[in-house]
Amino acid sequence: MRQGADNPYGGAMKQGSNALRWLKAHPLWADIVLTAILLSASVIAGLNVEAAGSERELGGLGWTLMILATIPVALRRTWPIHAMWAIIVATVPFWVLDYSDDPLGPSLLIAIYSVAAHVERPASLRHGAAGIAVVLGVGTVGVLIPEEDLPWFALPAFLVMFGTAWIIGDNLRTRRAYTLELERAAARTEAQRDAEAKRAVAEERTRIARELHDVVAHSMSVMVVQAGAARRVLDTDPQRAVDALTAIESTGRESLNEMRRILGVLRSDDDTAELTPSPTLHDLARLVEQYEKAGLPVAVTVEGDASELPQSLGLSAYRVLQEGLTNTLKHAGPASAAVRLVYLPDKLEVHVSDDGRGASAFKSGAGQGLVGMRERVEAFGGTLEAGPRTGGGFEVSADFPIGGHR
Repeated sequence: MRQGADNPYGGAMKQGSNALRWLKAHPLWADIVLTAILLSASVIAGLNVEAAGSERELGGLGWTLMILATIPVALRRTWPIHAMWAIIVATVPFWVLDYSDDPLGPSLLIAIYSVAAHVERPASLRHGAAGIAVVLGVGTVGVLIPEEDLPWFALPAFLVMFGTAWIIGDNLRTRRAYTLELERAAARTEAQRDAEAKRAVAEERTRIARELHDVVAHSMSVMVVQAGAARRVLDTDPQRAVDALTAIESTGRESLNEMRRILGVLRSDDDTAELTPSPTLHDLARLVEQYEKAGLPVAVTVEGDASELPQSLGLSAYRVLQEGLTNTLKHAGPASAAVRLVYLPDKLEVHVSDDGRGASAFKSGAGQGLVGMRERVEAFGGTLEAGPRTGGGFEVSADFPIGGHR
């Protein structure tokens, strides 16, 4: 059996809950409803209480003051200070004129509470203290006038009641401000996290673009040169043409493997996925062999202790060498290249030079490669220089600090 059938009041409870949620979402209407309740209670109290002793019966002025001391409750959030003083201004003459009942106490308590809850502390403390002082002053006059039946302990009671109302409102405002600050801090943290995520994505995208550029530029350059050589000797030296085609096939396979490795990182959600290892300086001999097969003589010199390097640094150094040799193959014309690695205690020096056409070789097509090389080197805090050599040719030099990576 459904729960609604067991509980005959379920529909009414649901409607009441919806009404409370609506009033919470519309605070002005909630205060209007509160004002109506207070005004109704005041009217009922005024009609049912008879005058006693020196008290006066409610007349037109009394009813007017009662209404004026209640209606400002509807504005307690919008204009809390104005609402409090409006209630006090109407309540004081009601007390001084000694009407038969005092139905205005709840409105005054709510007004002082609202000032503390919706006004910053310096102003709320100033106005709240002044309002309570006025209330206590009127009460003091009531005690001192012999005709009044107000007991002496009413003054401490007034102080406790209105002081407590102010303290509760101030605590609520402080808690609300603290909660709001937590929400803002959470929003700032979330925005910072999103910005960091976007920056990480952009950096990863740049890194992948560099990798793809290096792989494609290197492979395509070697394959184009080999294809041209095969075409030229196809009729006169078929064996050399076959060797060139074999080199094209080998280079193509290796480039496909590297591209699978790069794209595999993008597709895999498993950090432990088995992928082809990234090339490092240990693969330099194979790299040089590819260029020599493409017709570019390369001399390799290694100075210093060839110690083990971090994998990321070794990959970046390898890519700088690869890009330098690719540019030489593409732009230097008939030339030879020299690769020099210098292992120092605090850095690795990488030099790629050629004796070809020099700076004119880099006027078209090589700009993106130089940008990629510079980004790789600067990622490790190093420097890169590229330019024509004295006496002809072109040279790329990169310094990789390694002291902090060992």
